[in-house]
Amino acid sequence: MRPRVTIRPAQILVTLLLPVAWLPLLIVGPASAQPAPLSESTESMPERTTAFIPVASLPDRQRIVAENSDASRRVCRPDASRSIDAWEVDGWRQYQRLWEELSQKPDSPALRRYLGLPIGKAADQNVVIHVKRGRSAPRWMGWRAGSYLELETPHLTIYSRADEQSSRDVAADLEQVYWIWTQVFFPLWDAQPEVATHLKPIDPTQTIESVLADSSLRLKTRQRLRIVLFRDANEYARSLGRTTPGIEQSTGMYSDERRTSFFYPSDAGDAVATRRHELAHQLFREASRSRLGDQIPGEASGFWLIEGIAGYFESMQVADGVASLGGWDSPRLQYARYRILSGNDLMAFSELSSAGRAEVQSRSDLARWYAHAIAQTHHLFDGPDLGSRRWIYEQLAELYQIDLDVPGIRRPTEPEQSLRRFLAVDDRTLIDHPARREIKELCLAGCNLSPTAIDTIAPSSELRWLDLSRIPVDSRSVARLCPSPDHLEQLSLEATAVDNALATWLEQADNLTELDLSWTACGDPVVDAIDDCQRLNTLWMTGSGLTDRCLPTLLMMRAIESIDLQRTSITADGLATARRRRPDWNLNSLQLRVE
Repeated sequence: MRPRVTIRPAQILVTLLLPVAWLPLLIVGPASAQPAPLSESTESMPERTTAFIPVASLPDRQRIVAENSDASRRVCRPDASRSIDAWEVDGWRQYQRLWEELSQKPDSPALRRYLGLPIGKAADQNVVIHVKRGRSAPRWMGWRAGSYLELETPHLTIYSRADEQSSRDVAADLEQVYWIWTQVFFPLWDAQPEVATHLKPIDPTQTIESVLADSSLRLKTRQRLRIVLFRDANEYARSLGRTTPGIEQSTGMYSDERRTSFFYPSDAGDAVATRRHELAHQLFREASRSRLGDQIPGEASGFWLIEGIAGYFESMQVADGVASLGGWDSPRLQYARYRILSGNDLMAFSELSSAGRAEVQSRSDLARWYAHAIAQTHHLFDGPDLGSRRWIYEQLAELYQIDLDVPGIRRPTEPEQSLRRFLAVDDRTLIDHPARREIKELCLAGCNLSPTAIDTIAPSSELRWLDLSRIPVDSRSVARLCPSPDHLEQLSLEATAVDNALATWLEQADNLTELDLSWTACGDPVVDAIDDCQRLNTLWMTGSGLTDRCLPTLLMMRAIESIDLQRTSITADGLATARRRRPDWNLNSLQLRVE
């Protein structure tokens, strides 16, 4: 069961660590302040994993998948500089070629027939879905025959109490996840031997399509994965709550015991991410060559990777017939960046990797543990070290008891510090690897970035959380990045170059709950701009340009609970008035340390 994530983890105590040279600059205006330099690294930039999905046709577009970026090439290529030989996986290159050909000829009958995709007019659906009144649900579900829908796709059986269109939408999305998983984790897939038998003999000078056109070969489905789709969140929680305490806090789960995933239809980003997370668990368990039987993976140790690789699938993004996984813009990496770069919260890899399932699930800091598990998986799978990437495959094979010989593996060395470097993206990363999703959470605090690089990020009016602390961006750059801040809940611009020009933009941010403008040139006009923020409970204005003039407005903002006004021009009398009028405030609680 995937836990929800929170933007401000309770485990992190935020303090201000300021170089001495910054103090006079920040008090009078931070435009000349620069982000703290990061250690130089010769490592290459983070990559994404890419895969193809079935589409009926593609618009005119440039090919966005580099020839060396698909899963097989980025894992199987040799690295002479590190004495790593090529990894030959029977059938993987040919299977990738099949999908590349299909991306160029999406209506090819030969390729679509082999994969079991719709052909002709039906190809617009991209997946064959048969729907009927359900009568074959397992008895333990307790559903009366005819009271639910039964949907069958090439790889799924879905028992649904949701409406038919919502059920079809979920089925289509999960089928996409299936095809992406087969491309990325082909060496573990239960159909790998069959595909190798079919495709490996094909000469490199021949197209896969030309061979399959003259063949009756078809990819067979061994076992359909079972999915239960409840009517809504209430039915989901009511039905599963008796056996799974806390289920109401989740949006989906996979049961090893039942070999079933449970969801309810929702287009919310968290629900979609959960579906992909839980289906990844199911795919490794049921669509691989696993010999686990009734054992649970990660029971004794290694549970971090069981959850980490499922969390990696939460980052899945689809556009123009291409899916990508990972990337600096992955939502989970924003939380990791905040914890590790801003909060200096590093978990020892030995602590992370040694724990088994029961030990992990009894932790009081479960959200923190998940954040590190998923961040380390992104790092080792998408980072620059080929040996570490192969090690992930080897570890997954061991956890799921799959026979697999992986050459050139390298167990991570100093993964904690390497993770810090991976998270601390630079200008080159942002410019060369533009985000492929509409960003809703963005934390780049602690990264050595210029305003020029920030300006390459596509604007998003869906931002809920934005943290650009200690990056020299100005008010214009912030407003460009989030043109309509009405969805914004948490905004951190500590030690940036923003000033009172931000006020007009802030007037639209009426859903803010937290605002940090510490060590900026922002003053009283900014407080005037946020006087209608009825939900604002945390306001940090340390080292800003506030004066006593803003106090009447602040005192009337009833939702404020924590506020810091240290190193401002507010007088001692003004602070005394604030303490007398608002005894409920947690006032000036931050402990400032000068280093």
